[in-house]
Amino acid sequence: MSQSNIFIDIGNSAIKWKIPYSEVYSENIENFLFNTLPQADKAWVSAVAHDHIIEDLKLHFNKVHIVKAQKQFSKLKVAYNDLSSLGSDRFCAMLGSMSHFPDKPLLVIDIGSAVTFDVLDEHSHHLGGLIMPGLNALRNSFSKFETSDLTSNDIGLAVDTENAWKNGTQAMLLSAINNQIQEFNNNFSDGVVTTSGGLVNDIKNYLPKSVQIFDNLVIDGLESYSQTVG
Repeated sequence: MSQSNIFIDIGNSAIKWKIPYSEVYSENIENFLFNTLPQADKAWVSAVAHDHIIEDLKLHFNKVHIVKAQKQFSKLKVAYNDLSSLGSDRFCAMLGSMSHFPDKPLLVIDIGSAVTFDVLDEHSHHLGGLIMPGLNALRNSFSKFETSDLTSNDIGLAVDTENAWKNGTQAMLLSAINNQIQEFNNNFSDGVVTTSGGLVNDIKNYLPKSVQIFDNLVIDGLESYSQTVG
């Protein structure tokens, strides 16, 4: 008898989930209720925070598989020596990107509370990555101008301090992302840039048209992982 699965991505500020062939659902951590989740036999989970949610998931589902980064899984070979310092979200996002573009060099970008970059060569060997502050962290990095407003503004000069700060922090974020995309494309002419994350839809018009945008690469990776493990 086949078992039903649910795939759950627990991030710093949001929890996202899907069952096979459904769309991805999302809720802020502070508003999340367990009765929102559909029934399933087995939960496949990536979690970078909120251990208490994991414990509650173990009460909610018959089987809970917490996915951690591995030095080698299928074709993926991870560059990190200390795997405990590589978040499961980055590990799963790499697997998710590989499932969409096998045997291709990949730049995997997650644009959320933090912005992460991971590079894979055509053999799915992880070459390393970067972590940068996300837009919320940037906009709260200087107490004189801090704001929790994550609105995406038009890039350009502003005529008041509030918008000068918002435009400036957004320009900083976009410059960093586009710089990494350009560097990757210079090194891998046949490579593919994949991205997902809570802010990606707000800034997608400022990214190169070639960038492949997905709802949630972490969940795609969890689904790919479950199909391999069984």
